[in-house]
Amino acid sequence: MKKTAFSIIALSALLGIPAHAIDISGITAQGEAAFDYNFLSSGSNPYPASGGALNDQYHFHSAQLILTKETEELSLFARLAYVPTEYTSPAGNTKSNIGTLDQLEVYYKIAPEWSVGGGRLCSTLGFESALKNENAFYANTVAYQGIVPGYNEGMRLRFNPGEFLAVSLSTYNRSTYNQFGDDYTPTKTTELSATGVAGRFLWFAGYYTGTDTDPVTPTLKIDKSTSNIWATYKFSDNFTWSVSYDARTQTPDGGSQIYAQSISSQMVYVWDKHSIGLRYESVLGAGELDALNNSTGAYYTGTDKANVWTLGDKFKLSEHLKVYVEYRHDSADQEVLTNDKGDLTKELHMITLGAVAHF
Repeated sequence: MKKTAFSIIALSALLGIPAHAIDISGITAQGEAAFDYNFLSSGSNPYPASGGALNDQYHFHSAQLILTKETEELSLFARLAYVPTEYTSPAGNTKSNIGTLDQLEVYYKIAPEWSVGGGRLCSTLGFESALKNENAFYANTVAYQGIVPGYNEGMRLRFNPGEFLAVSLSTYNRSTYNQFGDDYTPTKTTELSATGVAGRFLWFAGYYTGTDTDPVTPTLKIDKSTSNIWATYKFSDNFTWSVSYDARTQTPDGGSQIYAQSISSQMVYVWDKHSIGLRYESVLGAGELDALNNSTGAYYTGTDKANVWTLGDKFKLSEHLKVYVEYRHDSADQEVLTNDKGDLTKELHMITLGAVAHF
């Protein structure tokens, strides 16, 4: 979700991730569908930053279709996404979200290295891709779900002289911190990022800042900022190590600053058809994530620090089907998590069995 087209291609190449696509009359189509089955130690109680995982139930997580078109002067990128999400209409009827056009980016090539475009843009910030099959893990990081921005409406200028450097400058008039959904409150935000490849080393640095309108109180303005730095080094054809830093602030008019940051590290070892990964996340200000995202109880309300460990194996069952087995363990510095008996605890765990079909 959060990477430039250049960094997606570069990261895929660095991690040895094959790209699959179908060409139809010059339009390249790529898609996936994700399914999972989870065992949550929280039972029917919410599990923080779990991407809507359900306990002991088959779960159709999401489906996406990406369409791209390249000419000498124009490039187009469109993402159609479906996430089974229940919502209540103004009439009081509960319905399912059947899908949205989450992303539509159109660019005009001013020169071979320069292009300018606009539309509903994906933020360049963040280490992970919106396509699950491109990630080492099935479950996304806490930072991906709650700290880095999502989709934005505006304009973007890109400079790409070669694989050693790609720079983008974006200005948005609408933005949201959710991967899926819309935020139609006015905003004035700017995003600047740069990424590049040097041999086995891939790096990224980005900063997002501006003023948004409070979705609850439209007369209230909120100053926002997000920083994201990540780096990946491929020690061999089989072993890759990555680190990422994400930080987000939010300061409402006349109020105090709300702050959260995440430091994460992941190691991936590829053996035959297996991709074995270990990931560690340290989230400071974890209890503020609900306030930052205008939600209640989706994260770690009431605590300051949370540690998240994930151990998983991504197995290539066939050219277009991957299956995942992952164990995740969360620990907080206060008893703010709820187990399956309804008791407060400092620790929770979950087991995910996932599958992603893609082309």
